[in-house]
Amino acid sequence: MCRHLHINLEDLPWPVSVLKFNQVVYEMQPGDNMIATIKDADVVSNLRLLLGSQPDVNFDLSQTDTHYRIRVIKR
Repeated sequence: MCRHLHINLEDLPWPVSVLKFNQVVYEMQPGDNMIATIKDADVVSNLRLLLGSQPDVNFDLSQTDTHYRIRVIKR
């Protein structure tokens, strides 16, 4: 059964936000999806690099006026 996860990293400082994000991605099972919200553009850059190096995930990024949203799907 796939899970739908949401994590809010808006108030966590770097590198805690990156570590928390990586932990959740690591614990995801195939079919799970996650939405993460982030404020810091530098953290988003770090997360894009992290996700780009993982062959078992798909992700997309969107931006609003106040935050970024990364959607991750574990294959």
